[in-house]
Amino acid sequence: MNISLLQENLLKALTRTGRIVSTRPQIPIAGNVLLDAKNGGLSITSTNLETSETVWVGGKAEKEGSVCVPSRLLTELVSSFPAETVHLVVKDEKIHISCSGFSATIPGVPAGEFPPVEPPPKGGEKINKETLVGALSLVLFAAATDEGRPLLTGIKMVSGDGGTTLAATDGYRLSTKTIAFSLKQSTDMVIPARTLSEVLKISLEEKDAKDVVVTAIKDGQLIFSIGDTNIMTRLIAGDYPDYKKIIPKAFNTRALLEKEPLARAVKSAAIFARDNANIVRFTLDKQRVIVSANTPNVGENRIEIDAKIDGEGGEIAFNSRFLLEFLSAFPGDEVLFEMTGALNPGVFRPVKDDSYLHIIMPVRITS
Repeated sequence: MNISLLQENLLKALTRTGRIVSTRPQIPIAGNVLLDAKNGGLSITSTNLETSETVWVGGKAEKEGSVCVPSRLLTELVSSFPAETVHLVVKDEKIHISCSGFSATIPGVPAGEFPPVEPPPKGGEKINKETLVGALSLVLFAAATDEGRPLLTGIKMVSGDGGTTLAATDGYRLSTKTIAFSLKQSTDMVIPARTLSEVLKISLEEKDAKDVVVTAIKDGQLIFSIGDTNIMTRLIAGDYPDYKKIIPKAFNTRALLEKEPLARAVKSAAIFARDNANIVRFTLDKQRVIVSANTPNVGENRIEIDAKIDGEGGEIAFNSRFLLEFLSAFPGDEVLFEMTGALNPGVFRPVKDDSYLHIIMPVRITS
């Protein structure tokens, strides 16, 4: 291998691929990136054995070749270089790196030891990038992070004639978003949330990309292509819980609230809820919502915000962290809140938009 690249482009690619490299890889080779120089540039591939990511960097390759190099070490080294041309030369399984007076040599590992990663086949389907970004932003935060429940660490994706629905739940809350896009074949799969989080990050970074190309390949794998980056992931096997069962079919109270005053009220009440399981109460009464928290030996907080309320009113309590994460992701200026008693799920929706809903399970409280 003998190739020259711009430092900023190489660093961007190494930083991106390094995000999925585990700090404690299951096998030593997974702590490396695979460098593969070909005519026109360099492909950099990383893997955590669940997800693989390949980024293409344009450059001048005088000699093709490939080698594996520790991801973190190479990234830190390149980040210390000036914004000049970086030269990579491999000889006797060692990679020699130089840039404007800087030089280093790193022992490499034969490329054949890196887990195989398939290039995306032709025939993928395009999803508008902005549409996908909006949908992922509304559901990802609701997925579980506890590896003891692997299915809930994924996002359920169902595609049919009526569009594509993304759903995420951790057992305490649920987000669903339907977008006006359908794959050519009906699809029902569970995609790791960590993979889709990376898809979201790259989509936001790739300003010029208009679409995300989705390609299903053999053995339950999926590839997302965004600009010069491909992300391949294994799907999560198993039966995802029937989340539709917890969506209330009716309500006895509905409140229309402005998002910003509600977010400020919850944030203020959360200060007093920290030492009391983050419990924040909503009291709906007479065209207002009272947001409050009370912790013995700490104090109490009460904020009144205007609302348009239809129905019986009542009181319900939620985990303030769940409320704040939802409100932070919610794009609208107004929020519809629906409830049916203190022990039934609370439903949050946009105004005049049935494509999205967020549900939070209430916290049992005593008066």
